[in-house]
Amino acid sequence: MQKRNFLLLAGATAVLVVIAIVALRGGDRNTAPATANERALPQLAPKLGELAWIRITRAGTKTNFAEIGGRWVVVERSNYPAVQSKVRQMLVALADLTLVEPKTERPQWFPRLGVDDPTNGQSTQVTVQDRTGATVAELIVGKRRIDRFGGGNDGVYVRKPGVDQAWLARGSLDLSGDLSTWLDRRILDIPEKRVASIKFTDEAGTALILSRAAVGDKFKVEDAPADTKFKSAAALAEPAGALTNLDMTDVKPQPDMPVPDRDVVTTIFTTFDGLTVELFLFGRNNVDWVGVDASGSGAAAAEAKAINDKVARWTYAIPPTTAKLLRRRLADFVEPPGGS
Repeated sequence: MQKRNFLLLAGATAVLVVIAIVALRGGDRNTAPATANERALPQLAPKLGELAWIRITRAGTKTNFAEIGGRWVVVERSNYPAVQSKVRQMLVALADLTLVEPKTERPQWFPRLGVDDPTNGQSTQVTVQDRTGATVAELIVGKRRIDRFGGGNDGVYVRKPGVDQAWLARGSLDLSGDLSTWLDRRILDIPEKRVASIKFTDEAGTALILSRAAVGDKFKVEDAPADTKFKSAAALAEPAGALTNLDMTDVKPQPDMPVPDRDVVTTIFTTFDGLTVELFLFGRNNVDWVGVDASGSGAAAAEAKAINDKVARWTYAIPPTTAKLLRRRLADFVEPPGGS
């Protein structure tokens, strides 16, 4: 009787071992099962300096980044520069993700954690390749858990592609936002105090010039009638700040969005130290676009070249508030009748 019970127990144990082996091999036959307190992508950190391609897939939409000349660019925007710090931060955050707690193995529950199929679900898949084209790391990233572990330590749900096992990982990884959030949006940053004069030329060719003799002086309208009553000094100085932290909202290669031959507003900024920046403003489908060209003398020559190296290939969409500053006419600075 004891021998019979022993044989039954041994047989049952063998069956459980087989089931366990099959379960472990079920998701990815070439990947060892993950365990808690290990990196989600242990192979990524050693290769951070060898990466050449990143793909982010969400709801069937793909955003690709390529490393060209030591800088990351956004492929879908004709290799326009990405925000370098944001791309590097994403890669480091991926490498730092640490598995903490296994969650569901049931695919029908993956949507609850946001780790379902990235082609039509709410998850985001990140794929990273090296310079040989080999895939270094892949991860499906789901919902965030803000300060899940206390002390400012966030968590996020993750899953390996092809593996039916979701995990809660420790780490902060934010992949939200559309493609435009990855673009280097800064076009120019020329402080208002450097600006000596601004020349506005509207679509009809009518010109208006604001100028001042020295830093700290008030801007004046050149060749204005003596009895003209202008608005405050702040109103006259406002356009000089248009190039401070000048950001774009979208960008296209210059051949795809060329500056037209007509219906263009031209605004020329000249600085005290010899830099000239010319902006060509026009509208397309209710969006304001600008082309930019710079020139310089003396110490400003190198700065002008750097600006042109950055902007010459592109036409930029800018916010309406900035476009309004570039479209100033004399009437915008004159005090209306009855004004104080």
